[in-house]
Amino acid sequence: MFGPTFDKTKLKLSNGSLMPIVQLGCGPTPVVTIPGAGDGITTAYEAAQSMAWFYRRRAPHQHMHIISRREDIPVDYDIADHAHDYIEALDQLRLGPVILECNSAGGPIGQTIAAHRPDLVRALVLASTAHKVDADAAAVIESWLSLIGEGRWAEFGWDITVKTYRSAERFRWAAPALKPILGAVSRPENADRLQRILQGILEVDNSGILDAIDCPTLVFGGTRDPVFDSELQRQMAQGIPQARFVQAKNYLHGADLESPDYPKAVVELIIDTY
Repeated sequence: MFGPTFDKTKLKLSNGSLMPIVQLGCGPTPVVTIPGAGDGITTAYEAAQSMAWFYRRRAPHQHMHIISRREDIPVDYDIADHAHDYIEALDQLRLGPVILECNSAGGPIGQTIAAHRPDLVRALVLASTAHKVDADAAAVIESWLSLIGEGRWAEFGWDITVKTYRSAERFRWAAPALKPILGAVSRPENADRLQRILQGILEVDNSGILDAIDCPTLVFGGTRDPVFDSELQRQMAQGIPQARFVQAKNYLHGADLESPDYPKAVVELIIDTY
């Protein structure tokens, strides 16, 4: 696997915890990425090479920092706690204002940062995410927590794959052979960290702060997202004053990973912002 060169490090916060960071790209546009719950399976530090490959086409134009949540996540750590960590990290790194790009479970963190520290955020990207967890999203998250708690990693790996990747639908016939493989790659060294990331978003409701997000915002999601459905995404976009809502037809929870419209929409946001 090849890709742009990258640096990886772990930033020490004032509370002594460490935030894994991957830095890549040589472009003029500063971008900070907050990952989704997959951050609980592998951190940016651990997945640095694959991330460099994934972002290879953006690296010449952007200066990217992919920042994971703190390594040790305490019990009952919520969105506000994570947002506080990211704000401290951005201040320490002297980053900002940046394009703040947030995926899935990272979305509510980014919303909180943009609402409370607008000086750090030039523009906001909310991809395959929502401002709150409704009953349908909660049912999905709780099912994942049950599978993790029971150690059913094969079923967990398969479920997140078919809910994320549209391309996986073509391989349902091979599920018995693929499940053990997906279970192996989806099983983190520290399952508690993954559980706490998922538990931390179950009660989230950022409805009250959306109108405080005063920056250009891209809301991007799939029309068939089985986690945060398109109507929930639409409600989020309607609540943010400068939001543009872009839907990827027939894409699932990984619309930002699969749809060619996503990088185009991000570039358009950057052009409009600068």
